[in-house]
Amino acid sequence: MRYEAWSIVNEEMDQAKRQSRDALFTIGNGYFGIRGFFEEDGRGISALGGIYSAGVFGKGSYGAWEGDSRELCNLPNALRTRIKINGRPAEGPGENGLQENGEAGFFQKLDMKQGIYERRYPYTEEGAKAALAFRRFAVMDERWKNVIGQEIEIRAEEDGLELEVEAAIDGRVTNLNLESCEPLPVQPGRNHITRWETGEQSLHVMLDYKETEIHMCQKARAFAAGRELTGSLTNGEAEAGILFQCRLEKGESFRLEKMIRVTTGKESCPQAELPGYHEAEEAHREAWAKKWILSDIRVGQAENPDALKDQAVLRYNLFQLMAVCPEHTDRLSIGARGLSGEMYEGCVFWDNEIFKLPFFIYTNPGAAAGLLKFRYHTLDAARRHAGRNWFDGAMYPWQASEEGVEQTPYNVGAFYAVHIVSDIAHAVLEYGRVTGDREFYERYGMEILIETARFFASRCDWNGEEGVYEIRAVRGPNEYDVYVNNNAYTNLSAAENLMAAYRAVREREEEAEKRFFIRPGEAEQWKKIAEGLKLPYCKERDLYEEDDAYFKRRELDMKRAKPTGKRIIDSTLPYEALPLYQVTKQADVVLMMAMYPSRFTNKQKRTAYDFYEPRTAHDSSLSYAPHSILAAQIGRTDEAYRYFCRSACLDIEDTQLNTVSGLHFANFGGTWQAVYFGFAGVRFENGALMINPHLPVQWSGLEIAGSFGGVTARIEITGTRVTVKRIGAESRKTDGGGKERPGGQGTAGAGLNVWVEGKHAVLEEDQDMITVERGGESHVAAGCNL
Repeated sequence: MRYEAWSIVNEEMDQAKRQSRDALFTIGNGYFGIRGFFEEDGRGISALGGIYSAGVFGKGSYGAWEGDSRELCNLPNALRTRIKINGRPAEGPGENGLQENGEAGFFQKLDMKQGIYERRYPYTEEGAKAALAFRRFAVMDERWKNVIGQEIEIRAEEDGLELEVEAAIDGRVTNLNLESCEPLPVQPGRNHITRWETGEQSLHVMLDYKETEIHMCQKARAFAAGRELTGSLTNGEAEAGILFQCRLEKGESFRLEKMIRVTTGKESCPQAELPGYHEAEEAHREAWAKKWILSDIRVGQAENPDALKDQAVLRYNLFQLMAVCPEHTDRLSIGARGLSGEMYEGCVFWDNEIFKLPFFIYTNPGAAAGLLKFRYHTLDAARRHAGRNWFDGAMYPWQASEEGVEQTPYNVGAFYAVHIVSDIAHAVLEYGRVTGDREFYERYGMEILIETARFFASRCDWNGEEGVYEIRAVRGPNEYDVYVNNNAYTNLSAAENLMAAYRAVREREEEAEKRFFIRPGEAEQWKKIAEGLKLPYCKERDLYEEDDAYFKRRELDMKRAKPTGKRIIDSTLPYEALPLYQVTKQADVVLMMAMYPSRFTNKQKRTAYDFYEPRTAHDSSLSYAPHSILAAQIGRTDEAYRYFCRSACLDIEDTQLNTVSGLHFANFGGTWQAVYFGFAGVRFENGALMINPHLPVQWSGLEIAGSFGGVTARIEITGTRVTVKRIGAESRKTDGGGKERPGGQGTAGAGLNVWVEGKHAVLEEDQDMITVERGGESHVAAGCNL
């Protein structure tokens, strides 16, 4: 892999890695996710494509805890292209004279700045020579979120090239069998299409889940040797297409421009509404440019040969987060593998709020509000789930469908994983702290806090012997525990949830009692439980215990348990054996301290890190980033940088050997947090921007941006100073629904309190920049008045 500042480039054609690189080169816009498959390859699994749309599912294969299971559905291959050169199919590299595993002209690139995937290679077969190039994008402009652009160019490298190109929508697809319960290698899976109907360059299909209807149409234009070609329609079984034919002399080119539109339900798919290719591409580029204003992170190169790689892989993580967010609706969220693969069936987990959401809270509050509204819209389902399990309030499911229904199979432990409930409450609170969005809090957030508090009040038990409240039979982030009592992470977040609900009721007592039917003494009981909830802790060692019994377990020989990069449960010990040992699958207490940095002293953080880090197997993609954050906070920047690299490169280097099944989107959010909360040391708390940098020696500086209480600013960090610059015309302010405020360009009317390593400064209303010398006094930079 080769790295450029804004791109990742692959120039190695390796068939063994092709399916994982299909996932790696995924592009999207929140409506679509399109794997980097080869559209001209009609051989076997490659012909199935890999196009997913947010909210489009097929019938699942297992029994869900509640209702029918469903899985993300692979859509008809709308990019399918058949190419014949001198009568012979050209079906991609690995054939046609291009050496497999060589560098004979193969080129694959993801342009993250512009959201464009491109690929090219030479064709040589029986004397016929040509150069083939492919480009595609999922339009990011909000007017055309359901539109895909495709361009193919074929240049003749010798005279007399007879060319046939058929641009089609191919409905003869199945899923790719990338579910969490299926073994690799990838193989054809279920066919979710029950009925189909073709039209003029259009295909209408019915799926087997809730009789979902999908409409696809295309508009294809072709040019050769300076003239536009006329094509002929080529409809077949579950397929609609158009065929272009021409003859090329040496140096002449054929170019196909194709736009695809997809609609669901009863909405029609008129071809006339498709934008032109160049119009759509220009709008797409402009939309991505706006996305990057607050989202980009710039790494100072220093004298580090890996700094360019650090920059590229970091931007890759950020790109994929932006490309998967469904900003067109607040009725959907982001699945564990996004729209890049079928593993975990497109379901939403706790990592959505804890790992992905902070990125959007700081860089795109409107998107963050939409993701939180998904949890509000599924609150009734969470209430039903709680009642079904004999609890009060709202019990959010561990593995949520688009309707908020528990999709985890029965009897596999979802009952214990209740920290999902307080994770969502924590996200509501964090959104409010950073954005100051009171209207969201009053319309949506309060109800979530109250219903989740009611759940925990019914889930806690009083231990009279110790005089504490407990949460028994739970599973924390350490999923190698079958179940434990008093997981520290769960109890601390539950206490935060209960206390926040108590304060919400006390702030608006009369309204809350009427609106949420608060019973006499109910809120006071939440406060009592929050203040009395046990947090396992050893005073002699000043060490927080992961749960009641962690210190009593046997120590594990980690080298013996993990002789390779494989997970323990995939190589040496069964799942049932692990509760016998002091082993943590992924960050647990470390995650707790990274999430609540002001709750613990630096000494407690160092003690916990030293104890748990060697006992952590990192058998989850959610483990590396929290370790990077906490290591940075305690000043161990070398370790922080090492864990950052493991997080940022997890999919690019296929560390866990399962990228083929989809990208790890929570890990992408964790990578951002490692830089933002770890190296930059940025938090927005109590109405102030807190900056405590811990730059690794590999970087000479760092530049980030964000929205802090409605003030959008860029932060530049070097070894000697921190500069905070107001973003004026580029800024985005939100109203209570998380939407852009009319005329909300600029934030000149708001000041910003800034604390840098304990030194206070104020970005005044009429200033556009302040600089704080690290280790010295703060001062306002000259000439910075607006």
